[in-house]
Amino acid sequence: MRTFGPGLGSILLLLPVIALGQRPVEARVLDDRTSEPLPYASVVLAVDGKGVITNEEGVFRITAVAEEDTLVFSYLGYRSVRMAARQVRTLREVSLQPLTTELAAVQVVGRNDALYDLVIAAGKHLRKAGRYEGKTYYQLETRTLDLPVEGVECFYNGRFNGADIEALDLKQGRIGLLPVQGRYMVNLNTSRAFMLLHPAERNGAFPATPMQYRSRRALRRDFDITLLSATQGQEGSYHVQFVPKDSGGAFFRGELWVDPATATVRSLELACANCARHPFMPMGSEDELRDVALQYRGRFSTWEGRQVINTMELDYAYTYHTGPGSARLAERDPGFRNDWRFRTKGMLHLYAPGEKFILPFFRYDAVQTDYRKVLSMPYDSTFWADAPGLVRTDRQQRDEALFAREGLLLGSREMDPTGRSRKGFFESNYAFWSADKRIRLKNMVDSAAAAPTPATAEGATALASQLNLVVQLYLNVDRTQEGYRTFSATVFDGFGSWCHLPDKHRPDVLLNIFFDLCELERRRMQAALDVPGLTLERIRAIHAEAEKAMERSTGRMLKETRYGTDPQQLAKWNHQVYLALGVDNLHLFGVQPLPE
Repeated sequence: MRTFGPGLGSILLLLPVIALGQRPVEARVLDDRTSEPLPYASVVLAVDGKGVITNEEGVFRITAVAEEDTLVFSYLGYRSVRMAARQVRTLREVSLQPLTTELAAVQVVGRNDALYDLVIAAGKHLRKAGRYEGKTYYQLETRTLDLPVEGVECFYNGRFNGADIEALDLKQGRIGLLPVQGRYMVNLNTSRAFMLLHPAERNGAFPATPMQYRSRRALRRDFDITLLSATQGQEGSYHVQFVPKDSGGAFFRGELWVDPATATVRSLELACANCARHPFMPMGSEDELRDVALQYRGRFSTWEGRQVINTMELDYAYTYHTGPGSARLAERDPGFRNDWRFRTKGMLHLYAPGEKFILPFFRYDAVQTDYRKVLSMPYDSTFWADAPGLVRTDRQQRDEALFAREGLLLGSREMDPTGRSRKGFFESNYAFWSADKRIRLKNMVDSAAAAPTPATAEGATALASQLNLVVQLYLNVDRTQEGYRTFSATVFDGFGSWCHLPDKHRPDVLLNIFFDLCELERRRMQAALDVPGLTLERIRAIHAEAEKAMERSTGRMLKETRYGTDPQQLAKWNHQVYLALGVDNLHLFGVQPLPE
């Protein structure tokens, strides 16, 4: 849905010019000497500083770029390049030259105290960078035996403090999974590890880094720090290496690129081959994670004169050892393995600092894992078509096809054409309204086990205490050049709902008529939202009014039908739903209406 503000005629006259002047740009960014691709290189428009990053193969795509626009390409350790969009379209490749190393001119060498002081100053600089926020893209994949077992893609409103992530508020997400020996291996809270890793602040979840130290003496006690090289000029930096003196897995080793004049960190790499501290836990109580290895890389950039995160990468590998509880599985399957080596690669990119998504109008428990949040949201195909994610590699496209064919796709209706049912952990407690699907609550009591309640005022009150149905009108809103785009869905909330009414069949009918009435209010809401020129405040008001109207209509239905115990009133409301939606719940659930 697109909305247009005042001056519709002039806007329409300009559209052909815009369509011809702005076209997608796709190309590959390479190392000029080796022709190797540069993954996660920054590509921005010179006019406003907005842009994207390259994927693992160095490929990027920007959806709308004018011929006269200039693109700026940058990568740590390489000279930045400015190139006209028309030239990029023609060449399809952009080569960056490495910066010249000039170690001879460096005054700080070896284990000089000034080098330790610089590392401490760099950590202090990150801690004082302050808070900022912006639109954030997240991607994760887990593999074993060269097979993809998990793929995650999410958009968040990210809130940051220096090098730390304070919060990631989910806008949209989708997940692909492939079972291994009948079991799914998942990172339940996919972004949590990024939030727990504080490169310049001590924490108990990860090994220590030298940037967390405040004292040169303590830093010297735990780390050897040496200067590997230095580059000069505007983009120059010192390239520093640090090695822990204790190899027991309580400290990271790694490398740091830092501006010696300002102590501004340009990039940080951390590694630990066998970590004694990490935040990961096995799914089974008797299972174990062994030989955990971690790698982290953070790239930083400047936004409005301050240091901000640009891209964070976190790779971790571990051996998953299944406990004694899997003995029966081993007996049934001669090829059963107790140990599996998994590797997870995650990447988080702050691509629009200072900007925020309009988060969906939807209430869910904020402490839920990313998986539960994704399961609670209906799929917004237009959002994903327009979202500025990374260009899919050939391997990722093959992985997605494998997830769809042999595994699960969560939060992605269009990518899951089989409609494969989800059982157990992946069975959602949310249901999205569909004329082709009816719902039931699992905790209904059997009619033979409950005595009927008389249809009196007191009886209606008693029945009300046995029923609680919660439905939300999900609404996703995005800003566009023309105004606001909206997408809505009717969502039944199984977390807050219960039904202990007698008579097994009529509660099914009551439940679905309730849900259908909510869908009718959603349709009225969407019609009101389709009016051109709405402000965000008016959109919020329309949504609030629709939810109140939904409460009134469903409350009236429950009262008039006496919570499903009055068959004539139930048939009347069923008929109203049938006229509006073409759904006959009495017929679908085998309940015969009384003759009039």
